[in-house]
Amino acid sequence: MNRALTLALLSIGVAGGSVAAQGQIQTKGHPIRISEAEGGASFQPVRGAIRIDAVNVPFEVKIDATQEAADSSTIEIGGDHWEARGYDLKSLIAEIFDVDARLVDVPDAMAANQRYDVSLSTPVELDEDSVQRILVKALAQRFGVSIRPEARTMDVYVLSAPDGAASGLKRHVFGRSGLKKLVAGGDDSNETGGRITYMGKNCSGVNAGGITVEGGTIADFRHTIESDLDRVVVDETKLHGSYDFRIGLYANQTQLFELMRVGLGLVMKPEQRPVTVLAVRPAEGEAAGAMLEAKLQSGARPSGF
Repeated sequence: MNRALTLALLSIGVAGGSVAAQGQIQTKGHPIRISEAEGGASFQPVRGAIRIDAVNVPFEVKIDATQEAADSSTIEIGGDHWEARGYDLKSLIAEIFDVDARLVDVPDAMAANQRYDVSLSTPVELDEDSVQRILVKALAQRFGVSIRPEARTMDVYVLSAPDGAASGLKRHVFGRSGLKKLVAGGDDSNETGGRITYMGKNCSGVNAGGITVEGGTIADFRHTIESDLDRVVVDETKLHGSYDFRIGLYANQTQLFELMRVGLGLVMKPEQRPVTVLAVRPAEGEAAGAMLEAKLQSGARPSGF
C-alpha cells in the first residue's frame, strides 16, 4: 500500500477525547507515555469511529509490547486491517507514512529500545488516508507525542536522467502491473500489493540477483532501492508514467549505480538537498495527544512523500 503523506494541510488535535481531521474521528482512551510500555505492558485499545460518506465506521487500534523475537518484524496490510509486529516507534511512523526511517527524527531518550505490536481493525475497507489518520492518532494518544514535518538539509543521492531515458527504460503499454525485486535464490515480489510481509532483514543489503520492473514508476523504483543505500534518494528525473526495465546481477552499490547509468540513463549523484523530516517530540501541553500539521512545501519534499 502506498501510504503517502497527505499533501494538503492535515491537522489532528485531541480535545476532550475526540479528534477532527479531514472528516471526523472520535476516540476513547487516555494518553500513555512510552516509558509505561516496559516490561511487557499492555495498553488499553484505542476505540472510536471515523466518519466516511455520512457513516460512522468503528475501528480499534491495539498497541502492546511486542511478542516477536529480537531479530524479527512483520507487517501485513489490507483494506480492513493494518498490523505491524516487532517495530520500534521510529519504524512504525516510517511505515505509516511510507517514508525511509532516516526521515523520522525520534530522540534517543524517547525511542529507547522498546518494540511494539500495533494492529488496526475495521469492519469495512478504508482508504489509505483514513488508515494513516487513525494510526497517527493512536500513536499520538498512547505515547503523548507530536509529529511535525520539518525542512532540513541532508546528504542524499539525487536521482536524475540528464540525457533522458536510455534504451533499456521502456514505456509500459498496458498500465501498471507491479514492481518486483528478484533476489538471489528466489522471487521476493508481490504483484498484487494487497499483502506485504517482511521477515527480519534477511533480504536487505546492496546485492541482488537482479531487479525487474514491470509497469512501475520511477518513484516506485526509487522507493524500492532506497532502504538498501547509505543515503535517502531524491527523485529529480522528471520522468513520469510507467516503465518496464531490468537490472542484472550486482554485488554492491557501485555496480548498481553503473548498471542504472549505462542501461537506463539514470544517474545517482551524492548531493545535499532540503528534505522533509518528521520530527517526533513530547506533546508538551497539547491536549492529551498530538497535532500533525503536514503543509508540505515544494522543493522540500523527501522521497516517499
